[in-house]
Amino acid sequence: MNFFIYKDALSTDEGFDLFGVCHWTWIIGIGIFSWWLGRFFSILGEKDVKKWKTVLGIILPLMELSRILILILFGNLNPGELPFHLCNMALFLASVYLLTDNRFVGVVYVSLCVPAAVLAVIFPGWLRYPVWSYMHIHNFLYHGLLVAVGYVLIVSRELIPKWIELWKPLLFGLIGYVVMYIINNKLMTNFWFIAQPSYQSPLAFLYEFFGDKWYLFGHFLFCSMVVLIWCALMKAVTNEK
Repeated sequence: MNFFIYKDALSTDEGFDLFGVCHWTWIIGIGIFSWWLGRFFSILGEKDVKKWKTVLGIILPLMELSRILILILFGNLNPGELPFHLCNMALFLASVYLLTDNRFVGVVYVSLCVPAAVLAVIFPGWLRYPVWSYMHIHNFLYHGLLVAVGYVLIVSRELIPKWIELWKPLLFGLIGYVVMYIINNKLMTNFWFIAQPSYQSPLAFLYEFFGDKWYLFGHFLFCSMVVLIWCALMKAVTNEK
């Protein structure tokens, strides 16, 4: 088997099962790693926290750049693989926050990108990739790291958005919808899954419920509700008002 095989060369039966043994192993592993990373940061001094935030701030975008490099080297880079999906962007948003402590970027990351990464781990859009393939492993690793970093920022109470700050992820999302809609139409892509839903995800149900005409509205409504519910959970877990 070609470790760097691309999805266009795969048949539908070469991947892994949703909520199968492999999938649950990744979910549990990411959960344990997130817990461990939170404990690790909790025992660090202020200087060490800053140092490790810098390390993570460098690693995150390098993960995306490595993916693009692999696609280039094997001749698989195409418009649909550009880093315009929300979780691809999240790698850079998380990096900016970790390196600069920019509040706007941080709020967008923990309130919009982290729940998106959680949903991506639970409903992966890369089911076609074999277990022992680069894209399978890389996708779980980088989504898992997005979840783990978000977990650290939340449980440490470093970054719990105030209700009045919810305009930040909603504005970012609204602008993103417009931009991605234009890009998708120009490049015939499906960034943010606003052209069509990811297979076997909640978005597939939305598409069935709202239909093609109202799917985009349902998509934005769903994401807005996820942000609201996620922020409520963050506040409940950390006892923040």
